[in-house]
Amino acid sequence: MRDGLLPRPQELTAASGTISWTSPIRLRVPVEWRSVAETFATDLARAVGWMVDINGDGPWDIELRHVEDCVDEGYRLAVDQTAILEAGDRAGAAYALTTLRQLGPAQLWSSTRSPLDSFEVPRVRIEDAPRFAWRGVHLDVARHFFDVATVRRLIDLLGAHRLNRLHLHLNDDQGWRVEVPGWPRLSDVGSRRRSSPLGHDDDGLDDDVAHAGCYSVTDLAALRDHACARGVTIVPEIDLPGHAQAVLAAYPQLGNSPEPLEVWTRWGISPHVMNVSPAALDFTEEVVRFVAGLFPSSPVHIGGDECPTHEWESSHAAKRVMEEHGFVDARQLQGLFSARLAAALHADGHPVVAWDEVLDAEVPEDTVVMAWRSPSKGEEAARRGLDVVMAPMQFLYLDWLNSAAPDEPVAQAPAPYVTTWEKVYRYSVIPLHLEPEFHRRVLGAQAQLWSEYIATRDHLDYMAFPRLCAFSEVAWGTATTLDDFRPRLEIHLERLAAMGVAYRPLDPV
Repeated sequence: MRDGLLPRPQELTAASGTISWTSPIRLRVPVEWRSVAETFATDLARAVGWMVDINGDGPWDIELRHVEDCVDEGYRLAVDQTAILEAGDRAGAAYALTTLRQLGPAQLWSSTRSPLDSFEVPRVRIEDAPRFAWRGVHLDVARHFFDVATVRRLIDLLGAHRLNRLHLHLNDDQGWRVEVPGWPRLSDVGSRRRSSPLGHDDDGLDDDVAHAGCYSVTDLAALRDHACARGVTIVPEIDLPGHAQAVLAAYPQLGNSPEPLEVWTRWGISPHVMNVSPAALDFTEEVVRFVAGLFPSSPVHIGGDECPTHEWESSHAAKRVMEEHGFVDARQLQGLFSARLAAALHADGHPVVAWDEVLDAEVPEDTVVMAWRSPSKGEEAARRGLDVVMAPMQFLYLDWLNSAAPDEPVAQAPAPYVTTWEKVYRYSVIPLHLEPEFHRRVLGAQAQLWSEYIATRDHLDYMAFPRLCAFSEVAWGTATTLDDFRPRLEIHLERLAAMGVAYRPLDPV
């Protein structure tokens, strides 16, 4: 039975026999978790057309109990005559129902009606909880925009794998993706580019097809609420002062040059960055605080990576600001943005996250470092007393090739830059050389889906799965061996197929 569960639970004891369920399923739930039960009911109705009678007359098939002795996101599950589920919080309650659903047939996960008269639930006891609090997936909606339906579907898939953070990369040189009151040109101009590269930049080919997309406030509120129902927290990212060409196309006065710019039609890193005037700093704080306010108390990512300094080094205005602050290196100017954003967001009740380039200067207090350049950057952050989310590109960038086979779709880099699902599964969240006294600083891990070469929902599926299946077990903290995992993965792929996921098939053994 453990052979079919993914991610693998911490403890499982199988008993003999099964119980049989038919529609309607009778479910008792504490009033504060009714929405969790309603989400479960919606899923079963869509998949197999079954009804769930919530808090009706007993006896009950499922009883969900709120207890005080479960850790955060943990749960207990015991299937006998009744399925007794115990949890201490909403996330644990949702995960208990997710695991219970995995104990049934793949039809229970169908995205379209798949008739089912009854199914057998094995008698089992499970005690489970995640090892890591941050189990994230990053989605770049700036290079290629994904509509609300596609993001909702990804949230559903994250919840099915007990992943609990969706990091949305909402701006870059190639597009701005959220409406901001008072700055209409961000969406009118910054959200549209006239063309995109075909293949890699050095191929010199363009599609000459306009690309556009922008989320309204209503869109993001709907995504936030949908994510909450799945136990997923959305982490918005606005990445400035670099990655700013879409902003500068809309508001050139915030840049360092009088030349007009368009939303960038190349991949890579534009040399054009925000200037360091009070107006530019005010703008950045205003838009970041506005976007953050759409996700109350959520962590907010302030970017901070890959900010070229050529324009600042050539700018008399930037040199004067450096003199005023006693800076000796133009890279220190980026700290003006980081420090101001961190202070404002902390004042508004948001934890602050930034890419690991912040380690190259003074890091704003209580910043969570997202270590992407290498595992050693995570080690450095932890040793400096900072919390860290491990996201090393060598293991967890899912825009890399799935394999070295010549028929793989074009990806961020050619072979040998390959990340197989097996490589993901072998990844250790705790860096191998990190001293035990710093392990508590590692909050968890995050997989990245950058979208320069991912333009459609099916291609997103192909790049994400089954690698996210492997990642979910690594991040949950129960990874074992490839020989143990692969049979469970093969069973789990039947669920993904029922959900209509266009995953990459496994290579033959």
